[in-house]
Amino acid sequence: MDKKNLVLPAVLVVAAAVVTAIQLWPSPLKDLRAKNLCLGMLTKETVGLLDDRKGGKLVVDEDKDEDAGADPVFSTICFVGRETSKDTTPRTQYTLDVRPADTLNEPAKDAAPVGGGHSGWIGPRQSEVQLPASCAKPMGTGAPHVTVTLKIAPGVLAKEDWDTAALISKSRTILLEGIGNLTEQYDCAT
Repeated sequence: MDKKNLVLPAVLVVAAAVVTAIQLWPSPLKDLRAKNLCLGMLTKETVGLLDDRKGGKLVVDEDKDEDAGADPVFSTICFVGRETSKDTTPRTQYTLDVRPADTLNEPAKDAAPVGGGHSGWIGPRQSEVQLPASCAKPMGTGAPHVTVTLKIAPGVLAKEDWDTAALISKSRTILLEGIGNLTEQYDCAT
């Protein structure tokens, strides 16, 4: 057999092996998304911090926009809810959303700074925190920043008795874990 005819099949086999190895190779992004919830942002322990205390199984729904591109982080809103025997739709406890942004929105009334060297604010109903500026490029966004937004459902606010300090404390824990895991996934911590 002519050796020239074996070169192309050999190159194709090597290329296929390289592509397979890259796809199967462990990475922080794959590992965190496999073991955590909300695209790898939150652990099972943290995801249940904000709760309307009406009972029910904790449910996490990653609502993906299939037309938005390859990386689902910008096309997914994470809905954290509770199931009940009465409702077919889980009661929303809060949502977590990651978006490219030029700037942060204005802080909400009663908002507190995030602290810990992070840009953003944490309010009793809604919070916004920016990932470090070094995250925008590895996350594949053309915007200068990436913002993580947490929105708390009214039922949770009522059960927390509108205790601003408690809501801000729990929101801070959720957001700091979320941005910590995102910076680990994309290797862009400050």
